[in-house]
Amino acid sequence: MNTPESSESSKSDLVDRFLALPAIWRFAVTAAVIALVFLVADDYVWPTADAWNEESDRISRIIDQSQNLEATIDRKIQIVATALGPIEVPRSASPGATRLEETVGTILEGNGIVPKIDARTGSRLASASPISEVAGGRVQRLVCELDFKTTPDTLINVIRELEAEPEIESISSLRLERIDDGPQLEVTLSIEAWVVPTRGGRS
Repeated sequence: MNTPESSESSKSDLVDRFLALPAIWRFAVTAAVIALVFLVADDYVWPTADAWNEESDRISRIIDQSQNLEATIDRKIQIVATALGPIEVPRSASPGATRLEETVGTILEGNGIVPKIDARTGSRLASASPISEVAGGRVQRLVCELDFKTTPDTLINVIRELEAEPEIESISSLRLERIDDGPQLEVTLSIEAWVVPTRGGRS
């Protein structure tokens, strides 16, 4: 069994033997040891360190991109919110349809038009949409088709007032036909609004 004293003696003997070698041999042994250390470092230590550095750089880039993405999304949300204004929870379907017809009728009558109005329910909005989440996930489109006759100038005023009405989501379609090559136009116009169907009722 080796004792601490014998180990120290062996190390001392190795050092003495190394120092007893001719200078050229001492240089050769030193160079060989340095070369061996270099090869081990080149094959194992440095590649591992490089891999760690690359992974660290990759994580740092992901963090920077996440911060930039968050700032970009915040700016986009702010722009959309400013453009669209506050989100209003839709009304219930039946009163909403009645109120929409009254609103549209008032706008058209104010421009001297008596329209034919046909309102019907459309498809439901996706439950993941902001409006559906605010209203409880049951938001449905209400489609209102209008048929009337008017002049181009009056039609422009009607469209402007419809688009400015907060109860109307969008004008989804517009078809025009000139009547007997005169100034009058036959107009078919569809508008959409958001409503909340009555629970337990038919959609």
